[in-house]
Amino acid sequence: MLFRSQYDYCAAYLDFFNDEPTQARAIAQKYVAHPVDRWRNTFQTIIAQLDEAEGKDAQVVDPKDRDQQQGALAATEPSFEFQVEGGQIQLAYQNLKQVRVNYYLMDVELLFSRNPFVQQFRGQFSAIKPNQAATINLAEGQPADAKPGSGTRKIPLPEALRNRNVLVEVIGAGQTRTVAYYAHSLSVQVIENYGQVRVTRAEGGRPVSRAYVKVYAQSSDGRVKFYKDGYTDLRGRFDYASLSTDDLGGVRKFAILILSDDHGALVREATPPKQ
Repeated sequence: MLFRSQYDYCAAYLDFFNDEPTQARAIAQKYVAHPVDRWRNTFQTIIAQLDEAEGKDAQVVDPKDRDQQQGALAATEPSFEFQVEGGQIQLAYQNLKQVRVNYYLMDVELLFSRNPFVQQFRGQFSAIKPNQAATINLAEGQPADAKPGSGTRKIPLPEALRNRNVLVEVIGAGQTRTVAYYAHSLSVQVIENYGQVRVTRAEGGRPVSRAYVKVYAQSSDGRVKFYKDGYTDLRGRFDYASLSTDDLGGVRKFAILILSDDHGALVREATPPKQ
């Protein structure tokens, strides 16, 4: 036998799957003074989650609920993530007042040859002075109603580095993240089932011939070794998997560097072909 509270909880729960819940809060509000602790806490938790989704601080409704405690603690922890696209850093952060951004110029082929399966290359720059650095005050330029210490920020790359291959390192609250930024105008299609890459121009889609391709393979036991290299043909294609030996059978994954004098460089990873 189901009670009205159970029906209402199911309706509020299902409303969470909408992009903008419209019924859950109204349903939950009816139970904020419910005499049964379990149901009162259940619906207050719904309200707390809706509040957090709107940018308010996370609240613990039931101190005995470990998930709620963990969620509230996580909401107070400094953290950030970022990516680099279109010549700018796109930073998402919480509980941070400032970050330091370091820029390191990269020799992509050299770094790739040293460590082809770690595109961030962070360890190889740990003792090197950055080519440029900046400290960013995250409160500057934020809307007046923004949650203090949390939000998103777009940080343009320095003009002198925008068309260079750069390792971007962001440091904040004792945490360090790195992303390798490749300045290129390439579009690369990796056709894993047949062990081929197809390289074209990002604008217009014309094939890029004579792009240098360097391939390393990681075997099932974790060893990494040079596999093959060569150049794309007139169609912009290169077969990165085929060899005259049986080495392909022991490969777990490939790391592939595509390097063009005119169109830049980038790195892709691929699994061995199934054909």
